[in-house]
Amino acid sequence: MKQRFRCLQIAGACVVVLTAMSGCRQDMHNQPKMIPQRGTAFFSDGRSVRQQVTGTVARSERVGASYLTTGLVNGAEGGELPFAATYAVLERGQERFNIYCSPCHSRVGNGKGAIVGRGYYAAGNFQSTRLRQAPLGHFFSVMTHGYGAMPNYSAELQPEDRWAIAAYIRALQLSQSASPADVPHGVTPARMSDLLQRASLSHNFLDSWDVSVDDDSSVSAPAPSSLAAASAPLAEGKKASGPLATGAKGEETASAVPPSQDGQTKSASPAADKPAEKAAPKGDEAHGKVLYTNDCSACHQPTRAGLPPIFPSLIGIVDKDGEVKVRKVAKEGIADAKPPMPPHPDLTDSDLADLIAFLRSK
Repeated sequence: MKQRFRCLQIAGACVVVLTAMSGCRQDMHNQPKMIPQRGTAFFSDGRSVRQQVTGTVARSERVGASYLTTGLVNGAEGGELPFAATYAVLERGQERFNIYCSPCHSRVGNGKGAIVGRGYYAAGNFQSTRLRQAPLGHFFSVMTHGYGAMPNYSAELQPEDRWAIAAYIRALQLSQSASPADVPHGVTPARMSDLLQRASLSHNFLDSWDVSVDDDSSVSAPAPSSLAAASAPLAEGKKASGPLATGAKGEETASAVPPSQDGQTKSASPAADKPAEKAAPKGDEAHGKVLYTNDCSACHQPTRAGLPPIFPSLIGIVDKDGEVKVRKVAKEGIADAKPPMPPHPDLTDSDLADLIAFLRSK
């Protein structure tokens, strides 16, 4: 009797399970749904496609396309903030910059953040000539749409925060190249050594910060602590000496020149002691263009503008980096670049002269 009852229990459980499974399958299979571009009797107008619900925003919809949300003026990147650049705006920009931008661009904006140091693509250096000359709308556009290896941050940053970061980038650029003329009237500049002392930091605290200008600029700035040490005597009204001392027109001041054994003073001009350098051979621009088209244009583009930051622009590269470096890079490549720059060992000295002649051309 017990065994019979046990069998009935098992059978009943199986029936319940099978019924539940079939019911679930039918619910999923026959669920009511709207098929795009088909009519329906469910709505009075007979259309399955419905109007957007009032007060909602589609994911790809542009809300109130204006200068605030696009950064464009007549299709071009604008150069002004859409609101006042207050101290609160700069503080907000600094906070957002340190969170979202500094991992790649570093906190001083030199493009050498921690992620780049671990192998990610090189980030833009805000101290470069190109980005110093870029309008504010450019930074807003890059944050909105991305640029090269940089993803867009439109989902993470509201338009107001993107503009605040752009304003803070301008402050970073000024901080690395400020001069006494930029100090407001009545404000006395403080020496970096004094500021470090007030903050209970060692005098060499900033030595590890690399604030050198990127390759597309011809100016290099010393580390802040070194800059402070160099400018301290001038700030105190003392006469500078050594290699930093310059004349009114920027020439180095005369230093003690030892006389020769015959009593004649040696020339202080390096040119008098060195043989004249040979003038670089003038290359064939037309042949250089052929070489560029075959070996370089696939990455650096036929226009030589490149695809920064992945492939750098070569416009004006000879004047910026010098002919010696351009020859070396073209022939030997850069193995540790990301992506690597391949070598071109088959290029002869004559070919390199022709290529440089083309790169110099307008």
